[in-house]
Amino acid sequence: MAAGSQAAAAAATAAAAKAKATPTKVGTPAVIAKPAPSFTQTLNLYGSPASNAVKKTVSNGLSATDKAGLLKDFNDAQKQLADITAARDALLDQYNAGLGGGGTTPPVTPPVTPPVTPPVVNKTITPNAAYDTIGNILESYGITGLAGVLSAIRDEYPEARSDELLSLLQFDPRYNTKFNERFAGNVARQKAGLSVLSPGDYLKTEESYKKVLTSYGLTKFNNQGYYDKFITNDISATELTDRVQLAYDRVLSDDPVNTAFKKFYPSLGLGDIVTAMLDPVNQLPDLERKVKAAEIGGAALRQGFTNISQTATDMTVGADVLAQQGLTKAQAEVGYKTIAQELPQAEKFSSIYSGQSEKYGMLEAEKDTLQGLASEERKKKALIALEQAQFGGDSGTSKASINTNYLNKTSGAGQF
Repeated sequence: MAAGSQAAAAAATAAAAKAKATPTKVGTPAVIAKPAPSFTQTLNLYGSPASNAVKKTVSNGLSATDKAGLLKDFNDAQKQLADITAARDALLDQYNAGLGGGGTTPPVTPPVTPPVTPPVVNKTITPNAAYDTIGNILESYGITGLAGVLSAIRDEYPEARSDELLSLLQFDPRYNTKFNERFAGNVARQKAGLSVLSPGDYLKTEESYKKVLTSYGLTKFNNQGYYDKFITNDISATELTDRVQLAYDRVLSDDPVNTAFKKFYPSLGLGDIVTAMLDPVNQLPDLERKVKAAEIGGAALRQGFTNISQTATDMTVGADVLAQQGLTKAQAEVGYKTIAQELPQAEKFSSIYSGQSEKYGMLEAEKDTLQGLASEERKKKALIALEQAQFGGDSGTSKASINTNYLNKTSGAGQF
């Protein structure tokens, strides 16, 4: 064997031994070492063969077929590795581009999914006669604008009866706003601990109010707001009638009392009187006092005392003062009748004996007769005593005249 051939064979043998002992690395991952083929090749960057030329070396005992199979497996593994590396680099570029760090591969934009329009479903409404008639019932109550509410109830209670619908509309907080507005008096009654009226009774009560107020011409009060207020205050139609009659009988139908009322309270009209009569909490007590004062003033006017005043003056005690002291209309009628009988003669004597006795006039007479003050009664008795002494020495006829004119008119102490 030539020396050059022997050197080549020795080099091939050494290379084969080295390949068997050391695994081959391509890129990052390690490739599992396989038996070294009896050929040599040059690899490019990604591990693909640079030349198809195969240099035959020393045989290692494998057949040509086995050698070809091993070469194919090796080339396939190198190709898979190249594909994986390329995919990794593409993903890395896309990731860097997403972070604003550049990259060669633009980010992948996901496809836009068009919105899905739900199919139109035709709603099937279950036939129910209660829902067909409830609108007429509500209209009779004066309630409108409940179409949406009824639709909501129908969704939840498609088989409800008419009475159940009314209960929901009246008591269920989800649906009863309109009902509470129409029957506001019931809401207030419930808060006050009073029983509520059925819709039918509520409407009947309103109709009774309307008849009473219309008969007296009080159209100002014929409205829903006043009806609700009457029902809230638990005023029945009978009580309403009594209160209206109170205003008419005590003030409006009695001319002297009506005149005194207008004189004492010129800013108050009929509407004010009736309004106060219908407001038992806030206005009625004050009106009652004013009516009593007017009744006392009317009793004075009935006897011709036109100087009667609501408040105290230097000529009269004042009707309001007497009313607050508890003087009633009946007592005032009797008292002013007595004053009307006695005062003219008392004022005459007071004038005659002005230097000998204290003055006795209208003011003193009211204090004496209506208030029962003993000091005023003594003034009147002093005048009688002076008159009796004046005629003490006269004939019996004169004395009899005095007794007849003054003393015999008395029906009790302190009267002429």
